[in-house]
Amino acid sequence: MKAMRQLTNQTHTTKASAQKVRFLPAMSAIGIILLLLTGCIVTSVYPFYTAKDVVFDQALLGDWIDAVKTNEPNQFVRVERLGEKGYLVTAFTDSETNSTEAYLFRLKQQLFLDVFPTNRSLDYLPVHQVSRVAGLTPKFESTDLNYDWLTKLLEQKPDAIGHLVLPEKPGDTQGGRVVLTAETQELQRFILKHLDNTNAWKEPSIWKHR
Repeated sequence: MKAMRQLTNQTHTTKASAQKVRFLPAMSAIGIILLLLTGCIVTSVYPFYTAKDVVFDQALLGDWIDAVKTNEPNQFVRVERLGEKGYLVTAFTDSETNSTEAYLFRLKQQLFLDVFPTNRSLDYLPVHQVSRVAGLTPKFESTDLNYDWLTKLLEQKPDAIGHLVLPEKPGDTQGGRVVLTAETQELQRFILKHLDNTNAWKEPSIWKHR
């Protein structure tokens, strides 16, 4: 991960927060799940949706596989209904199983997916991750916020959105992992502001039914 210089106006907040809050290890969002530990992704303390934004679409249910990695049939994602409008998303690999909770939501006609861990102890904060949804059927296509783009933006404009920088290890004074601390309304304004910025979003992931 590329080191990011410490934001001077966040130093005290970062150190205090790092001591008080333990974050779950972030897993890389590919399509609708947190499947593999691969690289840096954007995480948030607060959800990206409110109750009024949430929608449910049955097209998301079922077993999904990566449309590109068709030679790995044992790695797939099962999406089941959770409550009235939520989804329980379980990723199966050869060696492990991981579960996440997800909510599909709409902002100004654009669909997004908010995903956060279900397997957590009481002293962990369930960090949220957001994907922009381009299509649900016949294939699921989505793209994640670009972490590298975000860190560069915050280096230039620290006030662009509320955040803190968590040291990679105790004692670090330079660099660290950016975690968004803005509340939901600010998060929504931020992603809508950069909706058409191609640099702000990663390459799309495409999934198909198993």
